[in-house]
Amino acid sequence: MSLLAIDVGAGTQDILLYSDEVSLEGSTKMVLPSQTILVGNRINRARLAGRDVFLQGPTMGGGASTAAVRWHLAAGLKVFATPSAAATINDNLERVAALGVTIQEEAPIGAQVIETGDIDIAALDRALQIFDIDLPADMAVAVQDHGFSPERSNRLVRFEHLTDAIRSGGRLEAFAYRQPPAAMTRMLAVQGALLGAGIKPLLMDTGPAAIFGAALDLPDESPALIINFGNGHTVAAILAEGRITAIFEHHTSELSLEKLGQFTEKLCNGTLKSSDVFEDGGHGTYIDSVPGEIETTLVTGPRRQAFLGSGALKGAKAAAPGGDMMITGCIGLVNAWKRKEDLWR
Repeated sequence: MSLLAIDVGAGTQDILLYSDEVSLEGSTKMVLPSQTILVGNRINRARLAGRDVFLQGPTMGGGASTAAVRWHLAAGLKVFATPSAAATINDNLERVAALGVTIQEEAPIGAQVIETGDIDIAALDRALQIFDIDLPADMAVAVQDHGFSPERSNRLVRFEHLTDAIRSGGRLEAFAYRQPPAAMTRMLAVQGALLGAGIKPLLMDTGPAAIFGAALDLPDESPALIINFGNGHTVAAILAEGRITAIFEHHTSELSLEKLGQFTEKLCNGTLKSSDVFEDGGHGTYIDSVPGEIETTLVTGPRRQAFLGSGALKGAKAAAPGGDMMITGCIGLVNAWKRKEDLWR
């Protein structure tokens, strides 16, 4: 089995080339800037050069790329975009147009064309070929999909999908898709790109991918609190006997140590309300059950050092499955792929 696992975050895309014949420690790995950072940089360079831009390609994660669009417009330059690329900024294209983006199918003369998309398959292929490595025919990708929500808050829509997965059992396979739900437009965009390149895909959300990847460092299946401190979002989940039973998600930049301590304590005793997190600017919470005393707390993610060892997380340990924290989400993807394959047999 050879699989390319890619965990797409707000700051980096973490890549693991997995093979049954190679140890995790010896596997080929890359930590690269995420596509939203790269697209944002290209828009910024066009702004500094005084050029209009035309965005074309699939819907992708916003963040840096969307911020660059706003700066471009504020500088008095024009932004043109296809409908699919424009949906990166907002699902409601009327709102995108109201920002000043002109939505059209063809690139205007003189505008710099910039490709959108969470995955650049051609670039990955070139990078691997430098080291005589062929691009695998199988690929598992995690993105944080807020779901299609032109009218409602995308924080609510996103959390409904996480809730549905927990209600359907909360096990790893419940969060992984060969065919993503119709509302998961970001996952569908990645799926379309992979299928178009002749690659067999599996899609997953970044939060659960990291949670289940970190679980590789758990001593047993007793209840544990696992927290992934990403560059953009923090996800905390209770994992017991191989399933997520409770979860909350917030924006990492808005989590103080005091707030983190309050939220995790309430999550673990079953009293945290979704409104507590949502009204604080986060995504929400869902508690299916609290299986008992939490015996282990693991933390992972690129922002973990700001919280590890604090009074808010006494006794917490850093998870580094395979000896590398940055591939935690990739390991979740690899295990999801194996689980799905087993279920299909």
